[in-house]
Amino acid sequence: MPVLLRGLVLPVLADPVPRGAVVVEDGVITYVGPASRAPHLTGEVTEVDAGDGAVVPGMIDAHVHLVADGAADFAGSVVRSSTEQLAARAAANARRTLAAGTVAVRDLGAPDGIAISLGHQVAAGRVPGPEITAAGRALTAPGGHIPYLGVEVQGPAELAAAARAELTAGAGGIKLVATGGVLTPGSALGNAPFAEDELAAAAAVARAQGRWVAAHAIGHEGTKLALRAGATSVEHGYLLDDETVTLMATTGAVLVTTQVAVARMLRNRDLVDPAVVARAEEIRDVAVASLRRAARAGIPIAGASDAGTPFNPHGGVAEEAALLVADIGLTTAQALRAVTATAASCLLRPDLGHLSVGAPGHVVVTGADPLDDVTALTDVRTVVLGGRLVDIPERTT
Repeated sequence: MPVLLRGLVLPVLADPVPRGAVVVEDGVITYVGPASRAPHLTGEVTEVDAGDGAVVPGMIDAHVHLVADGAADFAGSVVRSSTEQLAARAAANARRTLAAGTVAVRDLGAPDGIAISLGHQVAAGRVPGPEITAAGRALTAPGGHIPYLGVEVQGPAELAAAARAELTAGAGGIKLVATGGVLTPGSALGNAPFAEDELAAAAAVARAQGRWVAAHAIGHEGTKLALRAGATSVEHGYLLDDETVTLMATTGAVLVTTQVAVARMLRNRDLVDPAVVARAEEIRDVAVASLRRAARAGIPIAGASDAGTPFNPHGGVAEEAALLVADIGLTTAQALRAVTATAASCLLRPDLGHLSVGAPGHVVVTGADPLDDVTALTDVRTVVLGGRLVDIPERTT
């Protein structure tokens, strides 16, 4: 059944259309423009009036962990769960994500092929959820960050083989753990556990197949090594110096911000491991300065949630958009683009993240205009995925 959405239309890659309309037929957008010029639709039509809100592209979260659900003990919640429990949790998180208006995600670390398998199930229509592209297991060094979401490898040959294994299993790209991480006490944030030739060996395998290469990268040195090795995106980027930002500009890598993960953790500091809280506090202020530095340099920024980390449930990428405006200084239009079209570029999906004729019919209606107040993205009233209305539970916050 065709879907006709009316109201303020924000295509993202084109100018806003007041009193506009979007038509979705057979799962694809067939019209974007003034409502007065919309085609006449015959037969049954699902009509949605945005009222005082806006018609926007479905959001995209470029960094999630579907097997985790925001437990205070992030690692424990994963390692103490069976594969079946993790798979059920991932499916529930996918449903929550979609109901919040996020129509595609990139999962950057899950054991046992769970996120890859879930992506196939969603694509086949067996499980409700957003489109999922996944890294499978993250590639981490022995004793490195998030081993429970990855595989420990060392040496160029092992990294290349591990990358090939994940891609063969159906991964859309690979994740390289190029530095220490906040959630792994004992792994210094400035650590660079892999040499450039190790990172390059894995990246070459992925890029030769036209896949993305996401680098978990916080400290300067590891970030620079990952960029020189061929990373297509820098995840977190909390400690970027001028040299690293210049290198990002040269390589064209996207900066994937995840401020909401730190913010939500610190709001619940009394319930989180004190060592983890200390590390989060250590980077909070310097991270804002780092991300502002990248924004001023014109580095493409994709907003993401790092959902699944402590007290950071799925479906929260809209809050990251708000932080990009409040803390980093992006305009509301830039923040909207960060969680739509730019995030889509991280997935190597130029067809997503905008309202254009021929694009998939993934459309969201918000309760207010996000160009006036970007927090309107947290007030999702209607979700259309591939031309079908999505059932939205009471609230998903």
